[in-house]
Amino acid sequence: MSAHFDADWLALREAADAAARDRALVAALRDWLAERPRPLHITDLGAGSGTNPRYLAHQLPGPQRWRLLDHDAGLLDRARKRLADTTDADGGRVHIKTVYRDLADAGTAIATDTDLATASALFDLVSADWVEALAARCAVVGCATLWTLSIDGNWNFIGPDGHRICDAHDTEMLSLLQAHQKREKGLGQALGGAAPETLRSAFAHHGYNIAEAPSPWRLVAGSQRELAVSLLDGWRAALHEQAPVARRQIEAWWRSRRTAILGGELGVVVGHVDFFAEPPPKPSPKPSPKPSPCFGPQPPRSCLSGC
Repeated sequence: MSAHFDADWLALREAADAAARDRALVAALRDWLAERPRPLHITDLGAGSGTNPRYLAHQLPGPQRWRLLDHDAGLLDRARKRLADTTDADGGRVHIKTVYRDLADAGTAIATDTDLATASALFDLVSADWVEALAARCAVVGCATLWTLSIDGNWNFIGPDGHRICDAHDTEMLSLLQAHQKREKGLGQALGGAAPETLRSAFAHHGYNIAEAPSPWRLVAGSQRELAVSLLDGWRAALHEQAPVARRQIEAWWRSRRTAILGGELGVVVGHVDFFAEPPPKPSPKPSPKPSPCFGPQPPRSCLSGC
């Protein structure tokens, strides 16, 4: 994967991520894991600075053994330090292993002993083929999955009253951003806002029972301005990459919206979806048929005459 994320950006968004995640899906996951043998083995894809275990570990039963995969060694080192004292729901210390590797091969990313595969804010960056390979591997392993904060491609501004604000310029910029989200990120053509639909289809194809819930960021006007401005600044950079000929229009739109956010006149809503996918139960092995008394190297004479 070619996409890299700044540690400061990941830290800035962590509170918004935690507030947006759907808690009912975590409860369903907790119930499913309660029936699994211990310790629980959890694989976190694109783990970054460790947001997933920081949020999930204390809500799930233990003992837990986390395997964090990422292609950024600096972020993994940060995750290792931040998670040193992390505990599970039973108060036990969580074991953390970081693995520096590229995620190009979705099949080998999930170890055979995995009980749960999870990721946060990842799937807009990957391709449909990558998701299909991941779903196939998870089905073979028989693990549950929790995919959180997958963007659905939609966002809008809101006023202080919470009502949606979107004019023609916003619509134009949204369209350009949606196109930018589908550019190559190192794992094939990126899904962008098609990530939720692709996840749903791929895991249903492999027999998973899927529960999903919206998990939007709601950055209220006058609140979390630093995050909202940082988000807007990121959009500005993406828009210039996508439409360099529209530089003047992009700059005018960006300045106007940035001023309104800093003045407490605008907030931002960004659409995401969370998924909990439970694997189908494995079929019970068929009992071996009892051998007929007529079979064997030396059947008794009575059997030879009576069969």
